[in-house]
Amino acid sequence: MRELDSSTTLNTKYISPERGGTLKYDPNVDNTIATNQGWLENTRRQNRFEQFRQQSAAQFRSLEVLILREIERNADDKRNDHTYTFDCILGQINSLLPAISLVRSDKGFSIQSKVGEPIPEEHISSGESELIALAIEVLVFSRSETSNKILLLDEPDVHLHPDLQHRFIGFVELIAIEQGIKVVIATHSTAIISAFSEGSDLSIVPVSHKSQSQFSSFRRSNVCDEILPIFGVHPLSSIFNRSPVVLVEGEDDKRVLEQAIRSSDGRLRLSPCVVGTVSELNEWEAWLNQFLPVIYDEPKGYSLRDLDDSSQCEIEDLGVVCRIRINCYSIENLLLTEECLNHHGFTEESLKREIIKWKEQFALHQSAAEMSILILIR
Repeated sequence: MRELDSSTTLNTKYISPERGGTLKYDPNVDNTIATNQGWLENTRRQNRFEQFRQQSAAQFRSLEVLILREIERNADDKRNDHTYTFDCILGQINSLLPAISLVRSDKGFSIQSKVGEPIPEEHISSGESELIALAIEVLVFSRSETSNKILLLDEPDVHLHPDLQHRFIGFVELIAIEQGIKVVIATHSTAIISAFSEGSDLSIVPVSHKSQSQFSSFRRSNVCDEILPIFGVHPLSSIFNRSPVVLVEGEDDKRVLEQAIRSSDGRLRLSPCVVGTVSELNEWEAWLNQFLPVIYDEPKGYSLRDLDDSSQCEIEDLGVVCRIRINCYSIENLLLTEECLNHHGFTEESLKREIIKWKEQFALHQSAAEMSILILIR
């Protein structure tokens, strides 16, 4: 990301978090925007403004003018490309909307279903209104005749379910790259963070409270990609928010824990997350300790290690991460502990008798040799 010189004049646009109103063209709003130069910017400084969507609808007419001017300024490129019209820009907005479409009209635009039936503005959903308003705001600002543009989006995920959040971020990223603008997003949504492409120039800055003065940042990595779903990136994974994450070293550890969770009848609530090697485990533990307090008020995470890297079972916690080392070299060995055998109604001798009986019945089974070794070990 190119750093700006301290003397550089920045041109910003702030999109407030509470965006009220109806997505309907209001000539009075349009007139106020035209005659009162500071009105649009000043009203956006409020946490909630009831005419936000009317402002967005009014700016749609300005967007058409900006695109036509863009074509005029770039006569060699744009005029000769007859496929580049204002309808292309309208198509970018409509690509965000799965059930409705915008159609150009005398008042700017009208709304219709995908089969062409007119729909009054007040009958579309809040999420659809949000997407249209936000898309117009982004497009208008990206085409403004200024340089060093920074778009400030405050909680763009309001009223948007995760799939629509994903669509919107893809749209914002594309416009930012095409038009050379910078975007700063304030959000509580992990779906927003995960929606950016893997190669995006993205820096994430966690903020835990308003008085915070020291800020650390991190970039997207394999840690983020693996661990973000635990905190509800996918719409079906919100249940994990009630179950603390537990880092494990491999798929075997995860399968054992998942079976234990299923068998606990709700008494054991964890979300296993496979990490990999011990060195990676250190990195992930540090990540959790740094960012769990940003996500939750009373955070708790767990990390489960095998005995592979140490002869000592005891290990100290790392901040909010409770670190546990099992007293064996493979988690499957826990299945043969006295506690586990007793839980399933076995003693060491009764387990041996059951194994011998099983061997007699299934002498040609592919695991018969391993079961013989198991008897000798026990």
